[in-house]
Amino acid sequence: MIKISLILSFILCGFYANSQKETPVFSFEEYLSIVKKHHPISCRANLKIEKGNAKIKKAKGGFDPKLQGEMYQKYFNGTQYYSYLNTGLKIPTWFGLSLQGGYGNTDGTYLNSEAKTPNNGLWYAGATLNLGKGLMLDQRRAELKQAKIYESSTFMEQRLMLNQLVYDASISYWNWYKAYNKVEVYKTAVQNAKIRFEGVKASAYLGEKAFVDTLKAVIQLQNRQLKLEQSELDLDNKKALLETFLWQDGFVPLILDSTLKPKSYLESSSKKATLSELPKFEALINKHPEMLYYQYNIDLLKIDYRLKKENLKPTIQLKYNSLSSPTNQNVFGDYSLNNYNWGAKVSYPIFTRKERGNLQLSKIKIKENESQLINKKASINYKLISAYNTWISSENQVDIYAKTVQNYKALFNSESTLFNIGESSLFLVNYREKELINAEIKIIDLLTKFYSAKAKWNYQTVIE
Repeated sequence: MIKISLILSFILCGFYANSQKETPVFSFEEYLSIVKKHHPISCRANLKIEKGNAKIKKAKGGFDPKLQGEMYQKYFNGTQYYSYLNTGLKIPTWFGLSLQGGYGNTDGTYLNSEAKTPNNGLWYAGATLNLGKGLMLDQRRAELKQAKIYESSTFMEQRLMLNQLVYDASISYWNWYKAYNKVEVYKTAVQNAKIRFEGVKASAYLGEKAFVDTLKAVIQLQNRQLKLEQSELDLDNKKALLETFLWQDGFVPLILDSTLKPKSYLESSSKKATLSELPKFEALINKHPEMLYYQYNIDLLKIDYRLKKENLKPTIQLKYNSLSSPTNQNVFGDYSLNNYNWGAKVSYPIFTRKERGNLQLSKIKIKENESQLINKKASINYKLISAYNTWISSENQVDIYAKTVQNYKALFNSESTLFNIGESSLFLVNYREKELINAEIKIIDLLTKFYSAKAKWNYQTVIE
C-alpha cells in the first residue's frame, strides 16, 4: 500500500483562520476530534454496532413464516404407483405454539390407504403446541433474548475500543507536547549561549575579559547545541508516533504539518479538581463498560441455564389440523368439526444424565463469571483510586514547582544583570542558567505527567 501524504493543516485550516502571523497551535481537543472521527479503530468500533444489529435480525429470522412444498411420484410400466403433493405455510409464535395450514393431494394405484385424499385434495389448518419442553423457552426464543443482550454488549465493546484509542492517542499527544517544549527551551538556551559567547569574545578583544572566558563560553554553547540536537531527534520520533493516530476517513494516513505546534508550557493551566465535583467511585464502577460487559456475559449464561433447565422437562407435543375438501371451488364447502386429524408425541430420557450434566456445567460457568465480576469490580475500584490520586498529586506538584521555576528565573536574571555590569563571572551566569534550564525541563515533565494522569483518569472512568 502506497502511503498518501496529506498536509493536516489543509484539513484544519478552518481552526486557524485567526492565526496567520503566529505559528498555529494544534490543540489537544482538535487532535482528539480527528482521532475519534477518522482513525481506523474508530471505524472498526462502529462495525460492532452493526454486528449487534445483524445478530438481532438473524435471531428474529427464527420466527419468520415458512413456505414449504413437496411432491413425490412413481411411474413404472405405464402404471402410476403413487403421487404425493403437499404445500403449506408454517408460522412460529412466541409461546411454544406453531400455526400451520396448507393443501395436500394424493393419487396412485398402490397408494397407502391412510394417505388417500378426495379427488379435490384436502385443505388443512391447525396448530402444534409444546406442553413440556419448549413451552416456556426454546432455542428460537433463547437466541433472540441472547441477541438482544449481545446488541447491548456491542455498545460496551465499542466504548471500550474507543476509550483505549483515545487514551493511547492522548499519551502520544502529550509526549509530543513534552518533546516540542523541550526543544523550545534548548533553542532559547542556544540563542542565549550564542549571544553570551559573542559578547565575551568582543570583551576579550577589548581587553575587558580574559580569552579563557571565550573558551568557557564556546564549550557552553556546544553543550547547549548537543542538548538541542538530542531533543530535536526525540521530537521527530514523537511526531512520527503522533502521525500514526492521524487519518482521513479511516483509510488515508496524514502527515502533520511542521508548522503546527502544541501550546507552550508557559500557557499551561489546569482547573483544580475536587472530589466533590466528581461522581462517587461506586457509581462510576457500576456503570463502567467493563463491568456492564461482564454482567451481559452472565445474563447470556443465565439464558443458556434456563434453556438447559427446560431440557429436563419431558417432550409433550400436540398437533391438531382441521380438514376440508373443496366443493365447487369452495374451500370450506364440506367443512365439519368432525373432519380433522390430530396427534401427540411424548418422550423423556429415564436418567436425564446428559441434561443434568449440561445444567450443572452451565451453573458452574455462571458462578465462575460472577467470581470474575467481583474481582473485576475490585480491580476497577483500585484503578480509579490510583488514577484519581495520581491526577490530584501531579496537579499539586505542578502548582508547587511553577513557583520554583519563577524563583530560578529571577536568580538567573539577577545574575545576568550583575554579569553585564561586571560584578559577576561567566561561571555563575552559566550555573544559574543551567539551574533554570533544568527547572524548565522539570516543569515540562511535571505538566506532561499531569496531562497524562488526567488522560488516565478519563480512561478509567470512560468519560466521552
